[in-house]
Amino acid sequence: MKRLKYIIGLLLVATATASAAPITVKATMDSTTLLIGEQRTIHLEVEQPKIVTLLFPDFKENNILANGVEVLRTSRKDTTVIKGGNLRIKEDLIVTAFDTGRYEIPPFKFETHEPGYSSEYLTEKIIVDVVTIEEDFSKAPLKSSHDIIRPGFNFLRLFQYFTLLLILAGLVLLVIVSIIFFSRKKEQPILSFDTRDRRTPQELALSSLMDIKEEKIWEKGQQKKYYTQITDTLRNYFLERFQIGAFEMTSNQIIEELKTEEEARLVEDKISQVFQLSDMVKFAKYQPTKEENEMSIVNAMFIVQQTAQTPQKEEQEGSSDGQQGEKSDDGKPFTLS
Repeated sequence: MKRLKYIIGLLLVATATASAAPITVKATMDSTTLLIGEQRTIHLEVEQPKIVTLLFPDFKENNILANGVEVLRTSRKDTTVIKGGNLRIKEDLIVTAFDTGRYEIPPFKFETHEPGYSSEYLTEKIIVDVVTIEEDFSKAPLKSSHDIIRPGFNFLRLFQYFTLLLILAGLVLLVIVSIIFFSRKKEQPILSFDTRDRRTPQELALSSLMDIKEEKIWEKGQQKKYYTQITDTLRNYFLERFQIGAFEMTSNQIIEELKTEEEARLVEDKISQVFQLSDMVKFAKYQPTKEENEMSIVNAMFIVQQTAQTPQKEEQEGSSDGQQGEKSDDGKPFTLS
């Protein structure tokens, strides 16, 4: 009788083990070689039974995969039913790196607490090589040196300069005498200057961005200066608008800090595009296209427009009784032509 119970128990265990479909996990990368600042995708894929709850790795608290490789964002999980009624779940990780070298991304860990299954499932590790573009200066043309030219002493030119200085000194003296005379006559201070710029942060930022847009220095090959002007303008605007130390932060730190601001979250993709492309141009010597250059300045102006603090918002934030103030015509958003 005891032997029969033992045999039946073994059959039940074998049946339960056979009915438990296996769980497979894997991680693949589009390419294990990337330029500094370039983005790559890591594909996480899981095949599992429907009855199993498998926990994916969480990158919200720690987005560093290896020293130098970080996760920029993750996609939504895509679930499909495959042959046999099992599930195939996919998730993509967008990663980048800003320093050259070979990095080893450790295996990704998936966990489950279902009976009959292992508690942890690990993928294979991934080796990533981060490289930069090497420039060859060996074929640069050499120019011969010229003899030193020593100019002779020109009395006529000296006389012209002296005459010009006398005229300028006379004009300055005339202006000073005129100011003193009219100030005393009206009993007003001699000089009274108000150097404060009365414009709002968004007006200053849009004015600066319009100047950058019209100058188009990127057409002259000054790509790095062009993106530095754009990001410095946005950093100064974020400093005044959201009171964050934008000039002491990296691009990723600025993006993360602005996630706490409701208006900034609406244009998070535009902020990421401008700052990440700027980093690639300044640190990875990336050469953007004409469309990318024009899109960057348009996105920067759109960011300021959408996050600008209108007079109505200022009155709502500063009013103690919650009453809304009247709208001002000066608070109309800037419109691109």
